[in-house]
Amino acid sequence: MVKIASLSFLFFLTNIVFGQMNLSWKVQHPVSKAWIPFGEKGSVQEALMAVKELPDPFVDVNEEKFGWVENYQWILESEFSLSEEDLKQFVDLDFPSVDTYASVFLNGKLMAETDNAFVHYHFDVKDRVHTGVNRVRVIFTPPVMYQKPRMVKVGVTLPAPNDVGKIKVAPYCRKPQYQFGWDWSLRILTMGFWEPVKLDIYGSNRALADYSRTLDVSAGATTNEFSIVLARESRELFTWESTLFGIRTLKSENKILKRIETIQNPIFWWPRGQGEAFLYCDHWILKNEQGEVILEKDVRFGVKKVELIQEKDQWGTSFKLKVNNRIIFCKGADYIPDDIFPSRITDEKLKLAVKTMLKCNFNMVRIWGGGFYPRESFLEACDEGGLMVWQDFMFACAMYPGTDEFLANVKNEISQQIPRLASHASLTLFNGNNEVDVAWKNWGFQTTYNLSKRDEKWIESYYQKLFRELIPQTVKQFTDLPYEHTSPLSNWGNDEFYNHGTQHYWGVWHGKDPIEDFGRKSGRFNAEYGFQSFPELATLAPYIKPADWKLDSPVMKSRQKSYVGNSMISRHSDLLYGKADNFERFVYLSQLTQAKAVGIAIVAHRTAFPRCTGTLYWQFNDCWPAPTWSSMDYFGRWKALQYQAKNDFKDVTIAEKTDTIGKEKYMLISDIPNGYLCEIEATVYDLQGRILDTLKCHQALAYPHATELFSKELQFYQGDDFAVCFKWNDEKGKISEHLFVHQLFPAKPFIGVEPKVEIESLDLKYGKGVFTVENETILLDFWFTSKEGKVLMEQNFIHLLPGKHYFEFSFEGELSPEDFIWYYH
Repeated sequence: MVKIASLSFLFFLTNIVFGQMNLSWKVQHPVSKAWIPFGEKGSVQEALMAVKELPDPFVDVNEEKFGWVENYQWILESEFSLSEEDLKQFVDLDFPSVDTYASVFLNGKLMAETDNAFVHYHFDVKDRVHTGVNRVRVIFTPPVMYQKPRMVKVGVTLPAPNDVGKIKVAPYCRKPQYQFGWDWSLRILTMGFWEPVKLDIYGSNRALADYSRTLDVSAGATTNEFSIVLARESRELFTWESTLFGIRTLKSENKILKRIETIQNPIFWWPRGQGEAFLYCDHWILKNEQGEVILEKDVRFGVKKVELIQEKDQWGTSFKLKVNNRIIFCKGADYIPDDIFPSRITDEKLKLAVKTMLKCNFNMVRIWGGGFYPRESFLEACDEGGLMVWQDFMFACAMYPGTDEFLANVKNEISQQIPRLASHASLTLFNGNNEVDVAWKNWGFQTTYNLSKRDEKWIESYYQKLFRELIPQTVKQFTDLPYEHTSPLSNWGNDEFYNHGTQHYWGVWHGKDPIEDFGRKSGRFNAEYGFQSFPELATLAPYIKPADWKLDSPVMKSRQKSYVGNSMISRHSDLLYGKADNFERFVYLSQLTQAKAVGIAIVAHRTAFPRCTGTLYWQFNDCWPAPTWSSMDYFGRWKALQYQAKNDFKDVTIAEKTDTIGKEKYMLISDIPNGYLCEIEATVYDLQGRILDTLKCHQALAYPHATELFSKELQFYQGDDFAVCFKWNDEKGKISEHLFVHQLFPAKPFIGVEPKVEIESLDLKYGKGVFTVENETILLDFWFTSKEGKVLMEQNFIHLLPGKHYFEFSFEGELSPEDFIWYYH
């Protein structure tokens, strides 16, 4: 919460500002007392890195050199000048993100104290400024230093298994939880500003935020509410002009203007693959009684109806999302923060992430609860592309306080975030937390933390107050979107558990399940499951010396944050592909193993509809260059899994279903809303490329659909290695083709004439190129990449029939033909 005397409070700035500037800061080193340039945004750690007081934490084990920063308070200072004319107007200071514990002084007087990185603070400072130079000082206190004397107020030790610090304060802090250390992240507790602090000078009231909300969907019409939040309370009449709805004259109530409008015969917003992601485009002009324009902006909003259906059925308990009265099979991944330093994440990177998800046929992304709430640029891209957003609140894998003070802080936070998030057409589901409930019931906290029965009751009451009372009540205040208190609703490890609600399946990674169990153990809605791999060497090489390219080097052990990580990857990779003879090849095989594991799960989930209604793999992206569960690494380089997901998530696809390795089935899968007649052709080959058989059939598709193809015919070949190439048409007649290779694992080493790979053209100006592959026998999992730079193709890690193949690719970096490399087996 913010502790201030009669100061305003902001959601999100959206209006025209007549005078605005970003403040530039300097930071004082607490030991040398020297002042260091800070810039407009960033963290103390980034400022120290810029002047070489700290090294790059991604290099070697440099992250170990950052811990001392947490032992000191840090002072930031800035200044701005005002004229007499400026003081005749309103003057505000706008802090979009203060990370996290800060005392803010203006001209030597305490103005506010902040304690929530997810809150947007806004201060009316007209009575606190003067002509000439005004000085702002912000004193940041590190989380442990701040919380250590305050933790006793909670009355019980709160379990926090992912906080790697000696004093575990993560649950007490309204700050991104992953920064305290995670099994895919280093620990760096940033202090600073994620976005620039702004000085605003204006002569009239102004709009601070605007929201839209669908109140009702009935036959042939929707009722929609639109709101504008003002900076100041006013009794005057405002004129609100709308291109779509006309002019209204309104008075504000508690600084909020509201208008309710009816849309006849609405055009609905649909998820990708189900229809058009239609957005209404409006233009608003808001004027005060003097006719002064205080807001003018283009507004986009979507109209949809969402229902979460959880009911008893023949299997157990469902978890189905219905959009516009249609059950949607949800497919996508879990999204974590893109960097350990939030201020480094650009809007361009966020938009590219959404573009990649859509290119890979996602229709949903889950914003994981240990990071931070998404920016407008991300949500707007989701709106445009039809990408449904499952939004966790920012709580993960720990037990949280339920004191009045903590609840008031959270109330402040979510009262800002919920209406902003819910205004987006893409927002589909709110979820209270990640794995808090399942952790309490299954992770042994009671024993590990020596909790008494009194302690247990206290923690359970805190959970009830926060996730079953405060958050759902606040959600209901702002939106009718569905809310569930936690994910998963059911644990893994018992067959009956897979029949109820959401599932996070970790039986292969954290248990002893064989890799085939990804195909056997499907929940009703699979919100997490995954397998790790290493990023390619172009990602690792700038940070890890070749001498450390081995799993048992201190650097590589430090980089791996999962307690079973490298051994688990090696175990399954060796079983599938044999032992790698060097680290470079191990990286390649680790990615094939990850793609195999997650691909098994995706196909199992898609073919289990209507029992199963969702598949979201862990995880889409990375916050640093390291071995993790990501399908796309820190620099946006696609792993084998990203290409695998792209194929397996196609709206109409043929995919390999694995209950038992060596006895794969080939499934025609469709989730397009309109049926059509699909023509399928399958050509069977031996691994020398000789044709053994040609099979044809047609299948009438309905929504949704999964059918096994040529089961009797292909069973004849399953005693040996063979390949089968499928061709099929989509609803528009476009032909797709995919080659599958049925292997008896472990895969045999490549024997034969080495393929001939040539770079045919390379356009450095546009980052485009063409290469050819000429091979005499079938090549397995052919991967084309580069030693440096970044390569992206429509397909990669693919099997190739004998012949000469032409491929187009795009790339980033100053690359020459000698920089490209390839792998196969």
